[in-house]
Amino acid sequence: MKISTRLFLYIFTLMLLLSAVLGYISVRDERYHLLSEVKSRAWMLSRTLSATFKFYHQEDPHFTVEELIRAIAPLDEKDVLVINVYDRDGNLVDFSRSNCTNIQCPHNSIDMEGLRHGGKERTFSIGKTEFISVVSPIKGVNGVLQGAVEVILSLGYINVGLSAVTRRFLLFTLVAASLLGAATYLISRWSISVPIRRLKEASEKLGEGDLGLRIEKSGVVELDELIDDFNRMAENLEQQYMKKEKVFREKLRLERGLRHSEKLVSIGQLTSGLAHEIGTPLNVISGRAEQLLAKLPEGHPDREGLKTIIRQADRISETMQHLLSFSRKAPVAFKSLDLKHVIDEAFSLCKLRRRKNDSGVDLVCDVSVEGFFGDEDGMRQMFVNLMLNSLHAMPDGGRIRISVSEETDNARRFVRICFEDDGPGIPPDLRARVFDPFFTTKDVGEGTGLGLFIVANIVQEHNGTIEIDDSCESGVRFIIRLPVERDSVAG
Repeated sequence: MKISTRLFLYIFTLMLLLSAVLGYISVRDERYHLLSEVKSRAWMLSRTLSATFKFYHQEDPHFTVEELIRAIAPLDEKDVLVINVYDRDGNLVDFSRSNCTNIQCPHNSIDMEGLRHGGKERTFSIGKTEFISVVSPIKGVNGVLQGAVEVILSLGYINVGLSAVTRRFLLFTLVAASLLGAATYLISRWSISVPIRRLKEASEKLGEGDLGLRIEKSGVVELDELIDDFNRMAENLEQQYMKKEKVFREKLRLERGLRHSEKLVSIGQLTSGLAHEIGTPLNVISGRAEQLLAKLPEGHPDREGLKTIIRQADRISETMQHLLSFSRKAPVAFKSLDLKHVIDEAFSLCKLRRRKNDSGVDLVCDVSVEGFFGDEDGMRQMFVNLMLNSLHAMPDGGRIRISVSEETDNARRFVRICFEDDGPGIPPDLRARVFDPFFTTKDVGEGTGLGLFIVANIVQEHNGTIEIDDSCESGVRFIIRLPVERDSVAG
């Protein structure tokens, strides 16, 4: 059974019981007051008649008993049923007044001795109707008992009135109990049943994995406390799930990094052996080609072929040097550097290493940091790799801009290096992979895919960070942050 229905039945039953008790008490009090009123009226009428009869004489031709009674008790009073008059001996002398023909005098005489000290009253029943009889003595002027007068009134109208009152009270009780029960049902439904149902539905959704679910407050203090506890529990579960998810992703990332590191170790070992195996015949090829080239005179048609052999051999040697530098990193040596000098030297090396005409590429350098503590070879290699990528991306010329400044973040000092060019940039879908080893967008034979990977490793050796600025509208912009403090730098 629903709680709203149960509350309705409880309230309705309680109202009926309370109404029954209250009705019983009210009807009993009402009966008592009505009966007291009838008795008071009967006594008043009886004493009025007895005082009047004190001056009445049967020999008086001007008045009769019936006229006298009619003058005191009008005929339209329905509760006056019988008025009897008795002589000094207690005998009924006149059945003088009756508004009901089926009511007969219950006795023909009364005991006058009992009336010397005052009147008396009694109640009797005829069928289902109750009556009250009040007898008052009639005394003369000298106080001598001359007779008595009896007034008999019906109590039936009291019961009729009480029945009407009882019916009205019961009707009012039923209506009030029904309205109060209905109000209780609706209030309990919207204030208790609906919030509890929402809690139940939310608990089911929470069990199904909807951890972001929250419940609005209902306005009931006790239920709101329960709703707050539920929302707090859901929030804690969500945070625990997010932490668990974060730990899982971190574990997965570490596992992938471990597998990747193992793969790189294998590649490094393979590259080292491969470089030695290729280096010897490559040196033989390059040496023989240079020897033959030296023997041929200028203008000989075979000289261009030999020069091509020498260039391709140098290219293979350069690629093998990249692979060797990747697989066997030289020891890092940190010292105070002049970054402006390192950048200019790196740009000169790039111009020399590029065999094509790169005169259309300019370098704009703005260095506001005078000294920096780092690995000179690593920093030079970092700028060389970045510049080679920019030169390759701008075959028709362009501009490379490098700005070096100092910034503070959470009381730590950093050197901020902004490297950008005017090339086509890096597509957004490839930016997450540019620092992976052997990833390249160049044609086969034009790149090894190790340049930016080596750059990222050099930045990591300096305990710094490197990222691609997504706000750059044209070209590419790398933001590198390296700590200034010596204790923050590995090495």
